[in-house]
Amino acid sequence: MVSEPVIVDSASLEWEAWPAALRAERGGVLWKTLLSGDRTSTDTLTLGVATLAPGQVLHEHRHAQVEAYLVLDGRGEVVVDGAVRVVGPDVAVFLPGGARHGIRNIGATELRLAYVLAADSFSDVEYDFDV
Repeated sequence: MVSEPVIVDSASLEWEAWPAALRAERGGVLWKTLLSGDRTSTDTLTLGVATLAPGQVLHEHRHAQVEAYLVLDGRGEVVVDGAVRVVGPDVAVFLPGGARHGIRNIGATELRLAYVLAADSFSDVEYDFDV
């Protein structure tokens, strides 16, 4: 169990993306994982920020872990088990473990969101895009 605070400045990290061979299947999302047991001395959750350029999408997928989004900027469409909702700044989305979900930028500006996964490490999350 972690007993000391951990502070990470997102500006110090590089954006990550799916490998080029998987981008058509998975989408054009970019992310920075801020807290993750494989990178920081943290456990029990993974926290990061993601961005989607106008028209970009994180295709529908599922994973065992519960996840939450908090939209920071922009406008998007979240799909959860077939239900579509429009989201914007300061909107939170709870995604039950195993739920099929994805998000698309439907605005004219960048869509930025924070994500939290109930996982010790980002590497513990097994994404299933065959939904």
